[in-house]
Amino acid sequence: MRLPALLLLLGPLFVIGFGAGALRAWSHRPGVSDRTRRALQAVWVLLLLGGTPLWLFLAATLGIF
Repeated sequence: MRLPALLLLLGPLFVIGFGAGALRAWSHRPGVSDRTRRALQAVWVLLLLGGTPLWLFLAATLGIF
């Protein structure tokens, strides 16, 4: 697989992972209320569990790999 095709396939996965990590780090900051902390923890897990399979399905549908 050529490098541009590999970046096109894996780039969004890196963005999803970075976004999930940022949300997780934000949820552990001091001063975040308990309600917000629980919501952020749920969102980062859902982002990983939902975003990755959705991207792979979309990439396969578009014929990226």
